[in-house]
Amino acid sequence: MRWVGLAVLGVIALAANGAQPDGFKLNDLGLAAASRGDYAEADRLYGEAMTVWKSLGPQYEAHLATTQGNVAEMLCMQGKRREGAKLFEESLASHRQTLGSTHLRTLTIMNLLGGTYLMLGNDQRAAALFNEALPVERELYPNDLQLARTLAGLGLLSQRAKKPEEALTMSEEALNIVLKTGGEDGLDAALAYGNVGEAHRWLGHTERALPLLRKARSIYERILGPTHPRVASVLSQEGLVYMQDRKFSLAEKAMVQSLELLAKSCPDCTFEQSVGESNLGLLRLRQGKYADADRLLTHVLSIEEQYLTQPNPEMARTLMALAQIREKQRRYEDAARLHKRADLIAEYR
Repeated sequence: MRWVGLAVLGVIALAANGAQPDGFKLNDLGLAAASRGDYAEADRLYGEAMTVWKSLGPQYEAHLATTQGNVAEMLCMQGKRREGAKLFEESLASHRQTLGSTHLRTLTIMNLLGGTYLMLGNDQRAAALFNEALPVERELYPNDLQLARTLAGLGLLSQRAKKPEEALTMSEEALNIVLKTGGEDGLDAALAYGNVGEAHRWLGHTERALPLLRKARSIYERILGPTHPRVASVLSQEGLVYMQDRKFSLAEKAMVQSLELLAKSCPDCTFEQSVGESNLGLLRLRQGKYADADRLLTHVLSIEEQYLTQPNPEMARTLMALAQIREKQRRYEDAARLHKRADLIAEYR
């Protein structure tokens, strides 16, 4: 069962020092444009800000790197995560050089990049980033939201490794940090509530999972709007809870609505689409609608083959589900081939 665990959160503002207000103003205007979904205007403003930083010389390289990080996040918000990851890498390298690896702004980029790699299926690179950030944040920033975001990323990796108890511990710690530092009504709170809810779902605690997921969705709806991709993703997670409880009609309603929202709000959000279609495909399998399940999961596999940077457990689970469907359809040779591919991925990892 699939879900979207780590949102890309936390665009970076620059504190104006009065020396060059144009660059600061352009960066902040770009943040505002991106937050309201006006990506063309944000791209223009960020481009002008970067031109300002470049004209000021090497002493403004950290400012340039911050604006680059904001452009990278804007790309990710549009589903263009490969391009976003490349720019995040450039921004991170510059931050390491200019501010050092323990600076809070460097850790912010590290977490954003880690979250992007999670959605690209590059768990190894994501884990390296989160594991580098964690000890620094525990020592220097124990009450900062960046620690919560790192724990969220590591929690998702634990989920993928089928360690829900470990994921729950990390997710609950992240939620406690968020509630102490940022309150319960922000985007970080929504992310944290959703992660704790998903961990409970994996553990079979559906009666605890559903209220947490609903709370996460209500926060996203209030801040981002009712059609945002994050709302769609949590809806699909709620559908998984209903499916576990064998409430198939409610599960179908949530999952179909999730995919409809994604089609309208972010047609390029490939990762979210594949997760939503995978969840609905698993529901169709449970309902005995094998042709529909086959169609959905075959499409998911084609997306994963094109989109993921490397084979990962999500692809292996898709292959196993497809193999199960082909067995139901008495297509035993296909089922054996799919099982073999899934086993090869497991061995590779």
